[in-house]
Amino acid sequence: MDLRQPEAWKRHELAATERMQADLSRYTRPVMSIMATCSPVYLMTWGPLYALWEVGHIPWLPLLAAAFSGLVVTMTFPAFALAVGIESYFCRRLHNLQVCEFRTPASEGAD
Repeated sequence: MDLRQPEAWKRHELAATERMQADLSRYTRPVMSIMATCSPVYLMTWGPLYALWEVGHIPWLPLLAAAFSGLVVTMTFPAFALAVGIESYFCRRLHNLQVCEFRTPASEGAD
């Protein structure tokens, strides 16, 4: 008695997982883009402010940019961590499904 899943079911599972990832990426990609933009801005503005100017003579425009980008990074970090977790989960799951899809009984006997 063969208790393995049929190939049609594996293809259906792969297609459904790809569709779920595409649907959820509408929410995860913007969060990742915001973090990828604001993190370097924060680092590039805060570093020179800290290294080059004294406390009483800090220019207000780079300070405002550092404060705003730091606020955005701080507020979106939990969503970013969740988005990275979701994306890595789907990448692992799709990789495992695609690897399993190409292992058929006919290909195992060919080795």
